[in-house]
Amino acid sequence: MRHKFIAIIFSFVLVQGISQSAVPSSEKDPKATVLLDKLKKVYKSYSSIEVVFNFEIQLPGRAAEVQAGTVIQQGKQFRLKMTDQEMYSDGKTTWVYLKKNKEVQIFSAAEASETGFISPMELMTMYEKGAFSYAITEERNVKGKQFVDIEFKPTDKFAEYSKLRMTLDKTSNKMLSLRIFSKEGSRFALSIASLTPNKKYAPSTFVFNPKSVAGVHVEDLRMNE
Repeated sequence: MRHKFIAIIFSFVLVQGISQSAVPSSEKDPKATVLLDKLKKVYKSYSSIEVVFNFEIQLPGRAAEVQAGTVIQQGKQFRLKMTDQEMYSDGKTTWVYLKKNKEVQIFSAAEASETGFISPMELMTMYEKGAFSYAITEERNVKGKQFVDIEFKPTDKFAEYSKLRMTLDKTSNKMLSLRIFSKEGSRFALSIASLTPNKKYAPSTFVFNPKSVAGVHVEDLRMNE
């Protein structure tokens, strides 16, 4: 389940545009829509994006865990590197490398979405279909900057999470953090340390080579391979 929440978080970070058209107007905060449209315009102008982040995981009954990581997206390709796992996708194949298990799971990009390993680009179709209602819940001044919290609630009552909370810097039109609140009590929080747009990455950046890790176990879960 952690993989699914990670994918949801990065679907916001690597947003190519949060479409509000399919959400009924009564469930959209017009002021929040203005901010999201501005954010969408900025992110859509990027040919690629690289984000350095901290990711906090709070599971019920356990101490909070914080991991640092990076995520890169270029078109349909992406690479996510964290302390305990890595995810790669070249648009056709998705690799999930679980470091503690020393195992790599391989899916076709299409099949990956059915198992919970959803790419940021694939998740964007959820928003295009109106998967969330949203509203501004707080605005505050922090050292001369205008911070805004926008809360998203899934329209699917069977969703595993109850809400997401995005914090934006209204002054610079940047996303600062995103929190996910799961229904079973887990909390996931991502804070952005830096964002670098428009670098060019070689295709090999988004491919995992199992031979690069000695003794790694390969689980090829592609249906038609």
